[in-house]
Amino acid sequence: MITLRQLQCFAAVAECLHFRRAAERINISQPALSAQISQLEESLGVLLLERTRRRVLLTPIGRDLAERANDILKSVSDLEEFAHGARTPLSGTLRLGVLRTLGPYLLPHFLPEMRRRHPDLKLYLREDPDDRLLDELTSGQLDLILMASAPRNDDHLTVVPLFREPLWAVLPLGHRLAAKDSLAQADLAGESLILLEFGDGLREPVLALCHAAGSREHADFRATSLDSLRQMVATGLGATCLPALYVDAEALADEQIVVRPFDAPAPARSIDLVWRRTSARSPEFRLFAELVASHLPTVVTPL
Repeated sequence: MITLRQLQCFAAVAECLHFRRAAERINISQPALSAQISQLEESLGVLLLERTRRRVLLTPIGRDLAERANDILKSVSDLEEFAHGARTPLSGTLRLGVLRTLGPYLLPHFLPEMRRRHPDLKLYLREDPDDRLLDELTSGQLDLILMASAPRNDDHLTVVPLFREPLWAVLPLGHRLAAKDSLAQADLAGESLILLEFGDGLREPVLALCHAAGSREHADFRATSLDSLRQMVATGLGATCLPALYVDAEALADEQIVVRPFDAPAPARSIDLVWRRTSARSPEFRLFAELVASHLPTVVTPL
């Protein structure tokens, strides 16, 4: 009979393609892992791996069975998580992915209350670009993610809109618009705005603002973080737009730049909480969404 331990061993080797590393990953000795793989091959009557002194390769049927093994292990994990969540909601381990331009400025608003209410919850955080977050969510490496403008047409995902985060104009000292208390989008006509690189959930809404306002992306400079964007503006390279949570946490106190809100309706990015529709922990994730939504700062607009 095939056992879950055999599938775990095979899945680990299929991912690592190395017996020692696979054994270390699942905390088993290498001889014991080899024995489990051999027993699995004997039960199935097929060769799953090609072994040489130099490398390990999956056979064609091994590649197919590796996907099926991972699906089975994930279903078992979901079953265990569902039973655990039914006993004690928001406990155990929760793997949360979040945009780098969002996490440090949103998480402090709700994490203290989450720790107070759910002391048994171990929150594992990962900051990545939006495309990588979606890949990691789909593959089961993450349980849920906070991202900007999640895809609404994917039947495999549950998307809960949380809030709209306004964009603020950030200008060098002495800029022609610095004397205004707030800006209309059209005030940026003709400006060259410094933008972030791809994948952090900010580039797209600022590009949309550029198109609407008659401005353009700066041809020579592109930033890798919100802090570097702010520093570029401070050196006089150009203007940019920054999200409200970052502005509130960092930019308003910076005397090297001028920060101005936009007139209503202000440009903004939408922040969503996303998880796999098939996850057994969906009721817990809705509790998570409610807790986040109830602890949002006033600089964003709840949805």
